[in-house]
Amino acid sequence: MTHYERISVNLVTPAVGAELGGVNIAAGVDDDTLREIHAALMAHGVVFFRDQDITPAQQRDFAAKFGRLRLAKHSAFLVEEGVPEMHVLINDHERPPNVNHYHSDGIFRAEPEFASILRAVEVPETGGDTIFVGLGAAYDALSDDMKAYLEDKYAMHDFMKLHGSPKKFRSWDGDNWKRMEASRAANPPITHPVIKVHPVTKRKSLYISESFTASILGVSEDESRGLLNMLNRHCARPDFQCRFHWRPNSVALWDNRSTSHYACADYWPERRLMNRVTIETDELGTAAAEAAE
Repeated sequence: MTHYERISVNLVTPAVGAELGGVNIAAGVDDDTLREIHAALMAHGVVFFRDQDITPAQQRDFAAKFGRLRLAKHSAFLVEEGVPEMHVLINDHERPPNVNHYHSDGIFRAEPEFASILRAVEVPETGGDTIFVGLGAAYDALSDDMKAYLEDKYAMHDFMKLHGSPKKFRSWDGDNWKRMEASRAANPPITHPVIKVHPVTKRKSLYISESFTASILGVSEDESRGLLNMLNRHCARPDFQCRFHWRPNSVALWDNRSTSHYACADYWPERRLMNRVTIETDELGTAAAEAAE
């Protein structure tokens, strides 16, 4: 059990999620506090901050304390003016939500990103929650026989499984086709182990995404489909989840190596606007792992 001196940590569920207090992003976060936030993130997969009245640049600068940021490309999402690392996720009457799957950000990349940080700018009066899944807890609940069966299995992840689907048609509309085609070419199908060992905590977890995992390698097509259906249903069990209700200026920071998430679309056609920054590398985790060797 980690002892925290700079922040308060209140668990949302035993499987995943903690709400942190004592953090004021706008005022700046010192190194000791940052290390405690990182420790809580490692322990709980996703951490939440309330009442963070910050600018897009302040959100970007806070994210950069954890590691290298990815430049946000204008393809599936808009990019914040003046903050090239920030995607703007807007859903409203004209732009209904179109990702109704559990997914880990970047699983379709050869080098998936470490973390994502999302801030609520505008939220509907009700609804619009995000569900997070603790993939370590989901792995732990598998039978020993299933764990042994999956131990050496690899899965193929495909950007186009989601982004080539009819629900993503508007992303390819007009001139945006060229940008989406560039994203497709930059992210060909890739394989990752089905069971992931976390590089910092060393905990094992499932590593699949309903949005992007296309098949299990080394088995028949029918067996692959059956396995993925079973594992996706398994991860959707409430036992491994927490549900976060957004308010304006709420912030979530999650580890894509140990969690997946699902954005509930029950608010549509009301408006929901979120700012997201992607953290590619876990600099604090890498330093801690090297120090422990």
